Amino acid sequence: MLALKPNEHSVLVRSLRDARPQRLRSMREFAEHEIVIPDGPFEGRRFSCHRQPYTAEWFRLVDSKNWIRHVATGPTQSGKSLSAFVIPTLYHLFEYGETVICGLPDMDMASDKWQEDFLPAIERTRYRDLLPVKGRGSKGGKVSAIRFRNGTTLRFLSGGGGDKSRAGFTARVLVVTETDGMDTSSDSSREADKITQLEARTRAYGARRRIYMECTVSVEEGRTWREYKAGTESRLALPCPHCGSHVSPERDSLLGWQSAENVVEARRRSAFYCPGCGQEWKEEHRRIANEQGVTLHRGQEMGPDRAIRGDSPPTETLGFRWSAVNNLFVTAGDVGADEWQATRSANEDNAERELRQFVWAVPHIPPKLDLSSLSFEQISRRVIAIPRGIVPSDCLSLSAAIDIGKYLAHWIAIAWCQEERCHVVDYGRLEVPGAEMAVEKAILVALRQFRDLCELGWKRPDGSMRPPELVLIDSGYQAPTVYGFVKEAGRRFMPAIGRGSGQQSNHNYQRPKGAGSQTIWTGDGCHVSRLEVEGVDLVEANADFWKSFLHARIATPLSTAGALSLFNASPEEHLSLAKHLTSEKQVEEFLAGKGTVVRWVRQSRNNHWFDAAYNACVAGCLLGIRSSDSDSNSPDVVVNPPVTRPDGRGWLDV
Repeated sequence: MLALKPNEHSVLVRSLRDARPQRLRSMREFAEHEIVIPDGPFEGRRFSCHRQPYTAEWFRLVDSKNWIRHVATGPTQSGKSLSAFVIPTLYHLFEYGETVICGLPDMDMASDKWQEDFLPAIERTRYRDLLPVKGRGSKGGKVSAIRFRNGTTLRFLSGGGGDKSRAGFTARVLVVTETDGMDTSSDSSREADKITQLEARTRAYGARRRIYMECTVSVEEGRTWREYKAGTESRLALPCPHCGSHVSPERDSLLGWQSAENVVEARRRSAFYCPGCGQEWKEEHRRIANEQGVTLHRGQEMGPDRAIRGDSPPTETLGFRWSAVNNLFVTAGDVGADEWQATRSANEDNAERELRQFVWAVPHIPPKLDLSSLSFEQISRRVIAIPRGIVPSDCLSLSAAIDIGKYLAHWIAIAWCQEERCHVVDYGRLEVPGAEMAVEKAILVALRQFRDLCELGWKRPDGSMRPPELVLIDSGYQAPTVYGFVKEAGRRFMPAIGRGSGQQSNHNYQRPKGAGSQTIWTGDGCHVSRLEVEGVDLVEANADFWKSFLHARIATPLSTAGALSLFNASPEEHLSLAKHLTSEKQVEEFLAGKGTVVRWVRQSRNNHWFDAAYNACVAGCLLGIRSSDSDSNSPDVVVNPPVTRPDGRGWLDV
């Protein structure tokens, strides 16, 4: 046998050891062996499932490899992001050594997630030596991809931007945070919602792919709650220290705070009680119960022999939820104090919403808004005896607006009448010959046709013609062409742009503090800006406000002041208009960093008459229409004398 020198022997031993297949650790083993808490009350300590026992069940279920998709939700400040977002990402990057796609609502969050979540966690592990020393992610700034020195990549993809931003990258693992903020497709997208598009990046791996989603629950219609309910709908069942039954205490099991006279007493008296035997759980009881808890999926129950009865639902999605009773970072007293203060909050509805979403991990159930329950069948029947194209005899002012598209332009004319009524005099479509000529020229052809129509006007009952006093043209598409047209068309025509949560510009409306060199007029939810370079005055409107204003008119009974009516025609003739007017609705959704917000979302691409109609309402505002309460979306409307143009002339003086 050939004798080896000591240094040669050690090299051979290391080589044989390195050549031996390494056992991949479970996600829990990886977390407890490698992760050090980067911040918070346990900063600098090694991660341990003992602190939050729900994490032991979460990792056990993930490590079972029984599901392709894993959806987690729980209270805020309970370790949700670390256990369901950061750790799965780092596990696949460093234990498996594979690339991971990280899905975010928008790319502005990428740098924040890298700097605040991933980087601090990595820097406290031995994997800090794998951090990039040059390139993106090494010195801060904007990031879209982090390439580690072991060859893996953390690729950030967003729910915003064009579909191509998500189409060119493939990986086996996808980790998504703030899921509910990515649940709708953009207005310009021809594809499915953003999460579905991101999941498509893993499709080549079939059953081997792994998808993780985490988010605070928003509303029942939100993606997180839908995924949870459609998945295993798993819950933690805790053994009662008194009766031994496995129970899942929820909000109605927290007692004591209800009869407290102050928050201090509420904190002292609050405790969880067993839903089975009614006995109080001390804090030590709650910890032991959580440490001995088991997971039950939808349809399963724990038998008297402590054996789980029932099969797991046949689904590829693990839906895992924990609640306030499982969050050992807070006491029952802390939760009771929150409940007591919420019932006495100046904004009790908002406080209730925060408790449901952030403490109990259940969706907020918003009040049923009449404005969101409009049906196109009801709208198409809002007709009165006045024929099409006839201006009511009591009309005080007449406005019109047009929404421009590449191939069609939709217009509408609305009369503002006595007794706070408004009436749709006429509406229609004009062809934009975009297939026959350059789009700019095609739009001018359509706009000039509309100008001729407006200059002629619509008939009064006596047979004379009445043109609209003001016409707004949506300049969200081909703005330079619109600006050029209004300069040739005369003072009756003005460009307009809507600002709001659901608009393509995605810029919220900013109300000016007052008139100035650029803001030359302000009104209810709108103002006029002077564009010196373009040489036009631009009407900027709060799209959310005026859409609500319009829907309030539609929801008002015809016999009541403030109602909107349609010219006399069959419901079938008004069906297309009615569908456009109901193409958007108000919804509540959870947005990262903002909580739950109300916004308008498009239900159908056919919303052009809706945009034209709310712009006609904005034109009415410039003509003197005022809502009786400018700080609300009340259906009451009054018609005041028209305001004065910045140049001293009246809006009607055209």
